Amino acid sequence: MAIPSRIIEGIYAKELKAEDYYSIYGKDSIDHALEELDISNIQILNQYKSADMKAAIEAKLSGKLPEKSQNKNSGKTTARIFRIASFAAAAVFVAAIALPVTLSSTKSLTPQTTERLKGPAALSDADSTISLYRHNNGEIQNLIDGSFAKQGDVIQITYTAGRNDYGIIFSVDGNGNITRHFPNNTWTADILKHGKDEIPLDFSYELDNAPDFECFIMVTSKKQFDLEDISKRIKNTKDINYLKQFEYLPKKTEAISFVLEK
Repeated sequence: MAIPSRIIEGIYAKELKAEDYYSIYGKDSIDHALEELDISNIQILNQYKSADMKAAIEAKLSGKLPEKSQNKNSGKTTARIFRIASFAAAAVFVAAIALPVTLSSTKSLTPQTTERLKGPAALSDADSTISLYRHNNGEIQNLIDGSFAKQGDVIQITYTAGRNDYGIIFSVDGNGNITRHFPNNTWTADILKHGKDEIPLDFSYELDNAPDFECFIMVTSKKQFDLEDISKRIKNTKDINYLKQFEYLPKKTEAISFVLEK
């Protein structure tokens, strides 16, 4: 028997008692429905938080004041967003989950200092860059390589492609975990957007409790390549100096890193 959404939402909001409905729908069914609603709520709130951060970064890059975000969803979804807010559900970005939003190119800021080194048999100087921004108390901070960061910091990545055509962006944390940021669903290099302006990725990223560092790496090339075996290529994921040497990357690729200390 399907459980009416008004009942599940009422239980979730603590307006109704779950045990009053166990005899009708079953405890397991109610618990499962509550878990699904909790996951859905977090995903929806994350999407709106991510969109707000994107808008703030675009405003910062372009030098314009941020505009109030507009809700383009249906009235039913809008109503649900406000109801979720009344539940005081926590909106968090999980490192392994990134939520897409629409982004546009913007004026670039002063290029950030990053660690740059060519991979084996690399191409000529590519002039690619990677920049990181942090959401902090309603403001967007432009970070520099080596900045201190902590668990819970929400990070946005931007890049410029330079003269290369394909790229992959991923990070390695102090626990040795590898997280892909671009492209979204494959380790095959995707086409990079070109131009002098920074390109924000479609995702924000929350730092977890991994110790010591978070090393973001952008790999580029004139031709398409893949890093499907990246976990095997990197022999020591916890050595930041090793990671910044890029010896584990394919031939004819170039790389640039951006490290956050923790």
